Amino acid sequence: MIHLTTVNNRKVLYQRYSTELPWSKYFPTQNWLAFVVVKNQAKTKLIEISNKLINNNACFICSSGVQGELLHDIIDEEIMFRQVDIDDLYLPPFDIVTTWHNDIAEGLWYATKAACNDPTKIDKVVCLDASESGIEPEILELLLKFNAGYIPD
Repeated sequence: MIHLTTVNNRKVLYQRYSTELPWSKYFPTQNWLAFVVVKNQAKTKLIEISNKLINNNACFICSSGVQGELLHDIIDEEIMFRQVDIDDLYLPPFDIVTTWHNDIAEGLWYATKAACNDPTKIDKVVCLDASESGIEPEILELLLKFNAGYIPD
């Protein structure tokens, strides 16, 4: 996991999704928001991402990219399933807030500047890159612009 910068007193980290690496091993376990950019992933991989975010206590999950809405729906369905499941699957002791954003810049700005889940204080944003080409440079450029006052349309 790579530390990119800090925005709005939130430490912003970057992690590339890969089936060959333990990509979730270093996820925080409290006070964190997941910003996931997803494109051209199999539904089984989206389910895996959903489960690992929930199991690691993400208090807020923002999704973006071509499959952002689909991932959002999968996460919401998993949360609802766990609320009624008789097998006692893990759910954090707080409500997980989820959003999806068509535009990566708008979604990342929201994740770093506006998202909240009271009373939990979000102090880390993990950018999980499940896109095809890797968008770390784009994310870093946006974060630096946010710190300079840029607000997406």
